[in-house]
Amino acid sequence: MFTLKIEVPGEEPRRIPLDKPVITIGRSSFNDVVLGDKSLSRRHARILKDGDGLSVEDLDSRNGTFFNGERLTSVRPLGEGDRITIGACTLTVSRSSTTQVQIDPAQRFDPHDSTVFRAEASLLRVQPHYTDPNLPATQLAKLVESMRVVNEMTLELIRDVPIGDMLNFLMEKVFECLKPDRGVVLLKRGDVLETALARTADGVGGDEIRLSQTLVSTVVEKRQGLLVMDAGQMDGVAMAQSIRISGIKSILAAPLENAGNVVGLIYVDSRLGKKTYTEDDLRLLTSLANVAAAKIQNAALTLEAAEKRRMERDFYLAREIQQKLLPDEAPEYPGYELLGANIPSKEVSGDYYDFRQRPDGKLYAVIADVCGKGVGPALLMAWLQATFSAWADESMPLATMVTRISERLAARTAEGRFITAFFLLIDREKGEVEYVNAGHNPPLWVKSAGEIQFLPTHGRPLALFPQPYKSTTIGLSPGDLLLLYTDGVTEANNPKEEEYGVERLSTFATAKRGDPLEAIGTALFRDLDQFAEDVPFGDDRTLVLVRRKS
Repeated sequence: MFTLKIEVPGEEPRRIPLDKPVITIGRSSFNDVVLGDKSLSRRHARILKDGDGLSVEDLDSRNGTFFNGERLTSVRPLGEGDRITIGACTLTVSRSSTTQVQIDPAQRFDPHDSTVFRAEASLLRVQPHYTDPNLPATQLAKLVESMRVVNEMTLELIRDVPIGDMLNFLMEKVFECLKPDRGVVLLKRGDVLETALARTADGVGGDEIRLSQTLVSTVVEKRQGLLVMDAGQMDGVAMAQSIRISGIKSILAAPLENAGNVVGLIYVDSRLGKKTYTEDDLRLLTSLANVAAAKIQNAALTLEAAEKRRMERDFYLAREIQQKLLPDEAPEYPGYELLGANIPSKEVSGDYYDFRQRPDGKLYAVIADVCGKGVGPALLMAWLQATFSAWADESMPLATMVTRISERLAARTAEGRFITAFFLLIDREKGEVEYVNAGHNPPLWVKSAGEIQFLPTHGRPLALFPQPYKSTTIGLSPGDLLLLYTDGVTEANNPKEEEYGVERLSTFATAKRGDPLEAIGTALFRDLDQFAEDVPFGDDRTLVLVRRKS
């Protein structure tokens, strides 16, 4: 059975069996292999299966298909190890083993038995000092060969090759040097060990390899290399009957371990009395396993870095889009001064503010804070902006509009999601301001003489047990200032874990009430920075200022 390994930049590699007569590849969703690279044609290439043979054909694609580095101009036969390159995507053909690997709790051995050698993997990687001038030529030759193989494996680490290719290379070297009957590589996927590679020597049958649970635990959890020198001679206490019946003569197992982190294990065995392994064999296997583990960890770090870059790019684009949902600047509105500002604590913000003039001349100002942080709240913020923008032009009563927004949001969002919001409607003809406070921080009404009054809530936040809202109307005198804010302002912490608080905000607002609005906003954010010192802000900071002119 052949499989196709599909590698797409920024994605986990995946495999599909090549078990169909025709497998099409391209950008269209109608293909068997769909690749999201925009440089691909809708139907780019196909793999044909005829009996046990495979071939690949380009389907007159726009940018071509490459076979082992050369542009494909005709139908070419495919074999194990052949590589197809389409855009930035790489497809590699490999032969999958039909051997099944099982970890059997019933199979046990005593790691303290006299026929078992075990040692920390870190000790096994330290090469012994061969200073004896009478060292036999065969042993010296074996040492030189071991060093050659480890060196080749280390060079493989430097090359930019997929993990699957590296593991195949590892197993090839293991079979070349140790000549086992069977070999297995298990890799960690979370807390589970999965078979990454299984191989049997020519002439060795068997569709299943059963590994002792005790052996696996000793290698992975204790980071120990194991050598079972004569498993076929072990008694019933030390080794399960099924292992003895299988005729295993000798076993080697080593952790895929690097810098204390175990990513899997490699296991080989020899049956039918063909070979009995030695400590030097275990030392070689452990060294190869260490190099392989380093490659696997480097590949994981590279993938993680690529994913991080992709997420950062996505967050940057999301931030750009979100910023465009907020006003570039406050509108001009005769008789009033207006200002809005937002500083997100993370890449995207769950805070929102807006200004919008109605057809009847009245002006809305709104500030809101979505429960939670990250992408989910940012999407809710975008929904609120779109809904408010659509309904603001209908000139419906303020309380009615807020009630409808709350009901619509409750019907379309998950349970437990809500938005605190403060809506106000300025009527310049009457010099009045009508407002609805939906569970938001009470804004400050700073009167021209310095007296402060808070604008209390009218009910629960939007979407939290929807209910009809009522509104309140106040009259602003010339010089009166309304300061609307989100809790990222008042809940900012300093190194002593003290909050900035409403009292400090009130003192600030009283002192700065006559300054230009731009200066008030700049001074407030500066005061917050000075208060917090080096403590990161845990929430977005958003500010809306409304002042009636003298």
